[in-house]
Amino acid sequence: MSFVSRILAAARPSLTASARAYTTAASEAPKASTEGYYKVTQTRSLIGVPKSTIKVLKSLGLGRKIGRPVFQPHEPSAAGKILKVKELVKVENMAGPIPPEGFQRTRATKGYKVVGKML
Repeated sequence: MSFVSRILAAARPSLTASARAYTTAASEAPKASTEGYYKVTQTRSLIGVPKSTIKVLKSLGLGRKIGRPVFQPHEPSAAGKILKVKELVKVENMAGPIPPEGFQRTRATKGYKVVGKML
């Protein structure tokens, strides 16, 4: 299975035959499964990249630091954005909730600590 087909397969909803039978109207389109996440990590620089590609990276939450991961839900919109910038990023399929390191800040410590207020 190629890289592109793996991303699209993860974004497609999986419906059983009985669930398809109940979906009669076109307005009741099945929603994508949001049980997992894509861990998207920027691996290449943005120098010389077209502005439209830079905008897609910014919409994914990337573009500032190379190597910083961002978590995107399994949705067709996220899969399309990843396919647009597949040469610049590394994608991992994560099952379940976002791990705690996904919420940690990558900022360095201040170097000092505020103990109390001076009056």
